[in-house]
Amino acid sequence: MMTEQCSGHLEYTTSVILALLHSVSGFMSIIGNLVVLLAVYQTTVLHTVSNYFIASLAAGDFLVGVIICPLWVTKSVLNIWENRHPLTLVAELMSVQTLITTTFNLAAVSLDRYLAITNAYCYLQTMTLFRCYCSIVLIWLFSISFACLRLIITDPIDLPKLWITVAFVGYTLPFVVISYSYYHIYKTANHHHRRIEAEARTVTMVSEAGPSKVSGVAEARRNRKAANTVGIIIGIYLLLALPSMVIVSIQLLTKDECLKVRIIRFWFWGALFSFSSSAVNPWIYAARNRDYKHAFKQVFRRFCTKLQMG
Repeated sequence: MMTEQCSGHLEYTTSVILALLHSVSGFMSIIGNLVVLLAVYQTTVLHTVSNYFIASLAAGDFLVGVIICPLWVTKSVLNIWENRHPLTLVAELMSVQTLITTTFNLAAVSLDRYLAITNAYCYLQTMTLFRCYCSIVLIWLFSISFACLRLIITDPIDLPKLWITVAFVGYTLPFVVISYSYYHIYKTANHHHRRIEAEARTVTMVSEAGPSKVSGVAEARRNRKAANTVGIIIGIYLLLALPSMVIVSIQLLTKDECLKVRIIRFWFWGALFSFSSSAVNPWIYAARNRDYKHAFKQVFRRFCTKLQMG
């Protein structure tokens, strides 16, 4: 018999606050990521491999706002916390799907920046648009297929095994790729930075350096800034995902069955923090990338013009 002290039931005030915060996060995710998708679609200069991976990431973040946040709003308002409830099942399935989509797209962008910075010639030969499209399709197909495991595993006793598998596939594998890529990105970037400083000391006028060298320096700086932008996104994602990781760890390690149930109420907050990264990402692009900033302004300008004409 489940007691009040041994349940995941939320207090009324808490459920209202969570519903409001999930609503705001969802709205920001929809607006911001829709602008990213329109910006990439409408702006020719953004038609690159790395930006297509970012568009794929934005599509996943857009689904967070359209599907996942409304699910958590409903769960909060109706105080649904039981693992076997259909809404919980759908919310967890979609959460796994977006987790895999997000981390694998971040790994793809990191690998893309790694090749662009460490071996530009190999990058041009390897990262073709066709391979980019195939990679994005495979990421989405795998994320959907993997998430469907939640439909098979419904017994609460077996769920911890699923979450361990999700943590390994959704976090460990992609972040091994990300860590490897960024170690070599910053190692190469620091080498290029020292070389640029050495050349700057010997060159007093841009004309003496030659247009090809100046262009190469500018390209190296752009690649490094793009890599730093992705690094910031990854860092914020991990920071916001930390509460959920702590909750999972407690649920897996504790032998107190009542605590495992009571801690379910903290999942509402963990989900709020985790999915809020979807609302933050678009504005990082705008703040860090001149092309995105210009594209965002164009999207909003067209929207305002249509409103005035309508």
